[in-house]
Amino acid sequence: MMRGLLVTAYGTSRDEARRCFVEPLVSAVVSAFRADAGNAGAPVREAYTSARARSALAERGECVLDPASALEELWDAGVRDVTVVSTHLVDGTAYAGLRRAVTAKAPLFDTVRLSAPLLSSASDAHVLARAIDAHLPLEPGCPIVLVGHGASGVGQLAYLALQGALDALGRSDIHIGLLRGEPPFDKVIRVVEAHSKAGCELLLAPLMIASAGHAERDILGVGSASWRSRFEAAGYAVRTVAMGLGAWPEVQRLAASHLENAQVVECGVPALPMTRNEHARFPLFVDLSGARCLVVGCGKVGERRARALARFDAMVSVIDPQAEDLEGEGITVCRRAYAAGDEAGCALVVAATDNRAVNHMVAERCRRLRIPVSVADAPQECTFFFPALCEGEQLVAGVASRAGDAAGHALVARAAAAIRRELL
Repeated sequence: MMRGLLVTAYGTSRDEARRCFVEPLVSAVVSAFRADAGNAGAPVREAYTSARARSALAERGECVLDPASALEELWDAGVRDVTVVSTHLVDGTAYAGLRRAVTAKAPLFDTVRLSAPLLSSASDAHVLARAIDAHLPLEPGCPIVLVGHGASGVGQLAYLALQGALDALGRSDIHIGLLRGEPPFDKVIRVVEAHSKAGCELLLAPLMIASAGHAERDILGVGSASWRSRFEAAGYAVRTVAMGLGAWPEVQRLAASHLENAQVVECGVPALPMTRNEHARFPLFVDLSGARCLVVGCGKVGERRARALARFDAMVSVIDPQAEDLEGEGITVCRRAYAAGDEAGCALVVAATDNRAVNHMVAERCRRLRIPVSVADAPQECTFFFPALCEGEQLVAGVASRAGDAAGHALVARAAAAIRRELL
């Protein structure tokens, strides 16, 4: 089973920030992954959770994947055992979005592991506190204020744990504040005033993986709403440091260590089993009115399947680069090749191309996503079977053989013909 790695970051579109703060973290995780001899040639992808950063990069012609798309690429590359490492600092909105994307794609894989954010335990807090202590040494009479993005719930507790770890190191001169959440600026300045002389110099820095847009605009900038301007308005001489935690070797090692502790993501629902030919096929009638159905491949078999589904009021999408127009309502033709993900949201799928690899891909994805699939050239890959349809004004019948061999097909054809005569 092929392994793979996905390294995720919040991301930034600023080249210098990416080079200084994001790429070193990603490289550290990839190096730790490659250190296992079994992973030497395993596929690796990088993804950003920030839609704004991805969009800005796309406008410059550079594509950085979102986590869901990156997982799809790894699946297409043959990966079935994937580890997703987060370089987000805390469990906030961005990490929650990552977790949802990973959970949604988990059924495609045999095993999916997801690491916790970098600041997720008491041990993490102590590692980061020691790094801050080393990189921002004590300056008597100069309070230090570190400002993070902020989060709620578990994420906010992580910042509190870091503050506690700094206090335990004797760094009562360092005060953590948050752009969103507790403590905000008003509370931080009261603490600073209680421990510092009026008008003293104050060191202000972002507590973020990358010093980029938020840091420059909301913390270090000269706009009236920035933390720098508000401290200066209160009489402090502010010295700023545009640091990013991702540049620190200690934080890079912390990210690499989280690779080993990534936890298995439970998709909650097992894949549908493939059919065994010796099993009898249970006849089941379902209402497909308004349901989205997909037919991949529009040869003779695919066309018959599409028309049959449309007769039962399904909304049928047909995908085939050479597809001809199909008359009748309820059928939409897409003249292109099948792409992984086309089956999303479908009630059932038919794979009927003349390409065994494509049919197998469709079958495997649908089976893992628990979407019923009928595969024209591989009965053993089907999770449902298209019967020979016998339709009359009042009755509908379907005929299928107990086994999918040639003799069974001939028997089905004779039985279906006889039933159709009865229904006329």
